[in-house]
Amino acid sequence: MKSTGNWSAGWLIKAVGLLLAASVPLAADPINVTNQTSASLATDDALFFTLATSGFAVDAKAFGLSPYPSVVSFSFVTSTPAPSSLFDAVLETPSGSVSALFPDLLEFIPAQYQGTYYSGPVGEIEGSLTLSAALSQQLFSGGSAMLVLQNLGPEATVGLSSYTIPHDLMVSLSSGGMTVGAPVVQAFVDDPPPPPSETPEPGTRCLMAVAALMSCGLSAAVRRGWHSFRPAAAAAGSLHRAGRAC
Repeated sequence: MKSTGNWSAGWLIKAVGLLLAASVPLAADPINVTNQTSASLATDDALFFTLATSGFAVDAKAFGLSPYPSVVSFSFVTSTPAPSSLFDAVLETPSGSVSALFPDLLEFIPAQYQGTYYSGPVGEIEGSLTLSAALSQQLFSGGSAMLVLQNLGPEATVGLSSYTIPHDLMVSLSSGGMTVGAPVVQAFVDDPPPPPSETPEPGTRCLMAVAALMSCGLSAAVRRGWHSFRPAAAAAGSLHRAGRAC
């Protein structure tokens, strides 16, 4: 026959587990848009472009230059009418451990595009970033890098209908008078994680407090169940501990 203490402990364990599970936000999987001609970006969603950058080091070596670029520039185009959203641009390593923010917020401006499959008006955003030698080495020593364009405004759809998303982006790496293109290998849409915060949000504090109270109740219930199975003589000598507040 199960004791009341054991039943209470089991219920509290399940309740704490459900509480903690509910407090963890569910992250959506990245969406691969490499072969798509358009991408929908909700507020704070971002396009992650994987760049092949090893070609710069090869060409730089032939000219006796540093294998790490000092300037990174890009241009991204979309069909008109272009979204009115502002965008952030970040250059980072594939792991995200090292990053550099482009200095300005970006907004699509009217431009003309000429290509094999489309010629005409487009919306365009451009960015340029100057890197120190040390930061450039950290970003490009692995032979690939990520360019991230994050939508800071309302929901937006980007892309040029005649081309896949990677073809809408052009990236150039420059140093010592030499400029080399960085091919786009893949493109994904994802919601970047928020920056870490040392102070829990109000909701987090509540969850922590409730969890602490339930844990306290769990501890007391476990002690009550444990004492119910101890020999009578030993239990009698421990009754003062069973009555302690958690």
